Amino acid sequence: MYRQRVVLLALVCLLGLAACPSSRGGAGGSGRGGGGGAAGISPDACGSINTSPVGRKLYSFLVASAELDRASLELEGSVANACRDMARSLDVDPGGDTREVCTRVSQSLQDNLQVSVNTESRLVTKYTPSVCSTDLDFSAGIVAECEARATADVNIRCDGRCSGTCNGACSTGGSGGQCAGVCNGRCSGGCDGYADVDASVECKASAEIRTTMRTTCTEPTVEVVRENVTVVDDSKFQKAMAAINIGLPKLLAASKKLELAGKALVQWVSTGASLVKSSGQLVAQIGEKGFCVGSQLVAVAAASTNIQARFTVSIEVSASVSGSAGATAR
Repeated sequence: MYRQRVVLLALVCLLGLAACPSSRGGAGGSGRGGGGGAAGISPDACGSINTSPVGRKLYSFLVASAELDRASLELEGSVANACRDMARSLDVDPGGDTREVCTRVSQSLQDNLQVSVNTESRLVTKYTPSVCSTDLDFSAGIVAECEARATADVNIRCDGRCSGTCNGACSTGGSGGQCAGVCNGRCSGGCDGYADVDASVECKASAEIRTTMRTTCTEPTVEVVRENVTVVDDSKFQKAMAAINIGLPKLLAASKKLELAGKALVQWVSTGASLVKSSGQLVAQIGEKGFCVGSQLVAVAAASTNIQARFTVSIEVSASVSGSAGATAR
């Protein structure tokens, strides 16, 4: 009975995600570490729990949660580092947490561009959008392991350009073969976009989170275009240009990955609700490992506050700095 209470409490925490207190001394999103790095989530700590259908789904969820925790910390770190590089180019303080340093950069960019040019028309920062490559075979492998079925039976739709094999109509012509366009059907191999997995809610969340965390996004080419602009303070103008060139490509690439990861985060949240629904079956099948599993679920619930905070601050400050730089996609 005690084990059941522990597991059920953990599942209730997961359903509310941020409702349970963090064991890491506050939310993340600060750029000062804020815990994380999957230090409290250890999928293998309870031994082999992936020996039953429910156990496989739970184990897959724990693995995905650990990777999401670690990756969210790394993503915020990349945003903070880009802002610090820009701050040094602008001769402003590169210290502080992510929000603090990026806010200073955003304001400094705005100030420098306002006082350094006499604009009869405007100055525009144009960029080629990032291209994000996703490995659909990796995603299929996760689902196959999670649901104990063959990878060939896993259906994945590429929300973007299918750069692999399309089992359906391809926008560039033909069907049932190689595709370098939008695939109206199952795509395997590569995807320049988001992997939309057809699986149970637990396995779907795990696959989409882990796949998205491994998605690579190219840094866009950035070009500052002067449209009828007269530079009146070249020193400030050059500082602004140097900051844009050194940091904006990294911020734009991070923003694109954050956009994709945000979709996976929604699935991860819904998994908590699914686990609550199967709580009775979960306790029965986990058995004597229920207490250990419960502690892992509590660790996930505690980490969720930091994870969501990192996503929020990274998205907000990236948008702010890009806006101050006048960034516009080609």
